Amino acid sequence: RCVTSLSRTRAVAMPPPGDAPEATCAVCLEAVTPASKASMPCCDRDTASVSLCGPCVRFICARGPGGVGRCPKCRAHVRPASSATAHDRELSREEDAPSTSYGDANEGEGEGSNAFELAVMRGTCRLCMQTKDLVDERSVCDACAYGARFTLRHECSVCAHVQRIPHPMWWYQPSAERFGNVSWACHGRCGDFTFWRVLAEDARLVPPEDAPASWGTTDAWLEGIRREMTRERGDDAGTPGMPGMPGTLAALRRLGRRVVAAAASLLRPDPPRE
Repeated sequence: RCVTSLSRTRAVAMPPPGDAPEATCAVCLEAVTPASKASMPCCDRDTASVSLCGPCVRFICARGPGGVGRCPKCRAHVRPASSATAHDRELSREEDAPSTSYGDANEGEGEGSNAFELAVMRGTCRLCMQTKDLVDERSVCDACAYGARFTLRHECSVCAHVQRIPHPMWWYQPSAERFGNVSWACHGRCGDFTFWRVLAEDARLVPPEDAPASWGTTDAWLEGIRREMTRERGDDAGTPGMPGMPGTLAALRRLGRRVVAAAASLLRPDPPRE
C-alpha cells in the first residue's frame, strides 16, 4: 500500500488483516481468547489490544455492592447480564466473529456467562429521595450505596471541624489532599454548607475503584484484585511456592507440621528446677 503526499510517495508496511496483536486482560494480564473475552456494554472493541476476560469481571462484580462492579477501563457500573441478555449477546458475537473449533464451559447462560450489562436504572433513591441512577437491588443510588459502606471522617474547609459523612465526598476531590467542590452541611462551629476533604487517616479506606481517576489509584486497585485472585486460586488449585500441589493438600501438610511442632514442645523435658 502506498501513501501519497505532496512531497514524496513512500511505501508503508501494513499488517496482514488476520495478524492482529493478541489482546491482554487489563486485570490478570493474561491473554484473552474469544472464548474468555468479556462482552462489555461500555468498553468493548474487538480491535483493542487491552481487553477484559469474563472471570476477572465476574470476580469484581461479586465483591461490589449488590453484585455490581466497576469496569476497570471506564469505571462504569456493570453486572453479569441476565440470561436473556447474555444469550442475545453471545448470538451477536457468534454472527460477527469467525467460527472457532473450541468452546468454553463458562460461556452461555447462567453464572459463568461472559456477558455483562450496565447496572443502572433511573429512579428515586430510597435514601436521598433524589432521581438518580440506581445500582442496588434496594433501589439505592451509587452515592448512597458507597456512603453507607464507607462513612468516612471529613474535614471542613472553613472551621476544620471533623465529622462522618454518609456520602462519598471524595468523588469531588481532585486529589486526596485537596478539598472538594461540592458542599455539605457542617455540624461544627461554622454551621454552614462548606467544602470537605477526607481525613488523611481515612483516605486509605477509600475504595480504589471508586476514587477519582486523578487520584491515580487504578493500578493499585487492579494489583489488589490480582493478589486476591492469586490467593483464591492457591486455595483451589495450588499454593504459592509449592507448584502443582493442590491447595487442600498443602494446607493439610502445613497443619501437620504445626501439630508435630506442638507435640514436640509438649514432649520436651522441663528444665531442672533450682
